[in-house]
Amino acid sequence: MLAKFFKFLLLIAIMIAIPFIWWTSVKSFGSIKAISISTGVSLFSLGLVYKLMGTWDLIPDWIPLIGGMDDSIAWGGMVVGILLGGAGFYFL
Repeated sequence: MLAKFFKFLLLIAIMIAIPFIWWTSVKSFGSIKAISISTGVSLFSLGLVYKLMGTWDLIPDWIPLIGGMDDSIAWGGMVVGILLGGAGFYFL
């Protein structure tokens, strides 16, 4: 039980830290390309960190209809992050 609580605290700390670090580094650049790439990297990193936490879930999988939503949101965040970062890198 205590190990799950520490995993939860670690996940929350990482989810807060990643966007903060990326966005503070982008403020000095200010271009739309830098903002697009940093947002994409941030979304991808958040999804990846969530999936690397293992079998731990924000929403338990046994809840009907919404049990798998946290996993779907994590995968969706990773895909959107790759697309947004790639679009910023190649097209902007």
